[in-house]
Amino acid sequence: MRKIIYYFSGTGNSLRAAIKIAEKIGGAELVNVRCVPEDVSAKDADIIGFVCPVYEWDVPGTFKNFIDQLIINPNAYIFMVTTYIAVLGKSFETVEELLQKKGAHLNYGRALRCVASQCIAYPPFPPEKIMIPYMEKQMESAGVEISQKKQRAYPRMSSITRKRYKKVMGPYLEIEKEYDKGFYTDERCTGCGTCAKVCPTRNISMQGRQPVWNHHCHGCNACVVYCPKKAIQFKTPQAYKELKTLISRMLCLPEKRKRYHHPLIKAKDLMCDRKV
Repeated sequence: MRKIIYYFSGTGNSLRAAIKIAEKIGGAELVNVRCVPEDVSAKDADIIGFVCPVYEWDVPGTFKNFIDQLIINPNAYIFMVTTYIAVLGKSFETVEELLQKKGAHLNYGRALRCVASQCIAYPPFPPEKIMIPYMEKQMESAGVEISQKKQRAYPRMSSITRKRYKKVMGPYLEIEKEYDKGFYTDERCTGCGTCAKVCPTRNISMQGRQPVWNHHCHGCNACVVYCPKKAIQFKTPQAYKELKTLISRMLCLPEKRKRYHHPLIKAKDLMCDRKV
């Protein structure tokens, strides 16, 4: 029986979930969605999983594009798990629509609350000493249910969120390519290239031992939180200043702010694209 889990992870919450679920179902191939879809087909898989965070009330664009191009076995048991803070939006509905085009559907969908990791906008919360154990229990529970091939209806977007989605999230999606213009390095940068290696969208290239952001960033902040020297800084891009919304006004990165990533996920884990 072939089991495969595709994941997108920036600060490690989703990768940790994928690892825990793989353990509970007796092992599975873990595949980062920055791989080429044709090279990691699931056409002969019996169990297929998708694990990712919720960004802008949806799945990351890279995750969406990957699934759209992926070949799968429509008869497989298919599950999806998201990590999120407050609003799920249409994340599960997006993936279900993509699967239906392939003659498949989600057999199981579950959302797991996790530590907020958007350090560019706010400090991590709730407290890690409380939330990490809770996250582990959620992940283990999901893994047990998936190992039993349980059927679980996926969470849907609330009517309120549906009405507000375009108005609230639309402006951010329109200027998403401007987000990484806020990143820069200070004198602590050693040119180690960790930022480029952990980036889940391969958005960073190294030029003259300096990272360059190439404007297909989802704002996961993997580069920021895994930099061993805390050399990556952020200033609000002009496009976000002009947006003049609450979130855009919150964007900053004070020196003393905790740069959270899941404590059990190291930079080397995010650098690995496939793991059996």
